[in-house]
Amino acid sequence: MEERILMRRPENPAKAFLSRYKYLCIQQESLQRSIQAAHDRALSCTVRLKPIQTQGGCGAYDRIAEDIAGKLDAEEQLSMDLGEISKALAEIRAAINSLQSEAQKTVLTLRYIECLDWPDVQDKMGYEKTQTYIIHGRALRNVMKWMEENKWK
Repeated sequence: MEERILMRRPENPAKAFLSRYKYLCIQQESLQRSIQAAHDRALSCTVRLKPIQTQGGCGAYDRIAEDIAGKLDAEEQLSMDLGEISKALAEIRAAINSLQSEAQKTVLTLRYIECLDWPDVQDKMGYEKTQTYIIHGRALRNVMKWMEENKWK
């Protein structure tokens, strides 16, 4: 019996580029929560400074200062990561906004930014299924051109 191998067409680079948007938003929200948590932990350490009364050495303060510094370092790293994600999100929006056709911009925004299913995109656009797919295909070609012009990899 002959074994059939399913061959998948390689994913369209423009589609892969745009599809990252929803995952980047999820990461962005997670990082924002992590930054807030690190900030809250650092503040909770400083609140403990007030009731502590130490006699003699400053060992208690050194441990607390170390704890605060560690949490602030973590917060700074998370903020840098958040900046990278924000930059990637802006890049995707710039690619969409570079399109000349408002219909193409709208289809890509509804599909990749708002993460709507195809029937919902078609309803909002007021187009038939085939028309929507044609606009989408042309938009992806134009995004590919934008990616090539901007040397995006």
